[in-house]
Amino acid sequence: MDKETADSVRGMARRVTFKNVKDDGETQTASIEVADGIWRDDVEIMQPYGFASHVPEDGGLALAFAVGGDQGDMVVMPIGNPSKRMGKLNPGEVGFYNEHGDKAIMTAGGALDIKTGATVNIVTDTGVNITCTIVSINANLHVTGNITCAGTITDSDGNNGA
Repeated sequence: MDKETADSVRGMARRVTFKNVKDDGETQTASIEVADGIWRDDVEIMQPYGFASHVPEDGGLALAFAVGGDQGDMVVMPIGNPSKRMGKLNPGEVGFYNEHGDKAIMTAGGALDIKTGATVNIVTDTGVNITCTIVSINANLHVTGNITCAGTITDSDGNNGA
């Protein structure tokens, strides 16, 4: 392979850093540094269907590909930021997280663990159904609507009501 062809192939995929993420159109774009001091602006960031993120700070890492070997037509694969990565997952676990420590992990044992420093909101037009053996609430319970009970209600003193 001649040097010109080898250089073209070598330039098709690069590890890049990014800055100036824009998330205001159909596609998210960023400026990427493809080599020391060489930047490409408004490069599209590919994201998996059904998942969206906006990396809040500069310095993330990604792989960029020159489509058809054209350095003027580049796309960036999903961005990572090693300094913000949620590590320590067990084999088979999947999680998502943000920079503030909020996270949800689908554990290998089948649980969904959610940790947040704020409120968890569930909004639906039809209702929420929970099917399980027991629901434990370790907090005060505030209900703004009616409560219907098909079973027995027992308080901490052992008093029963219907």
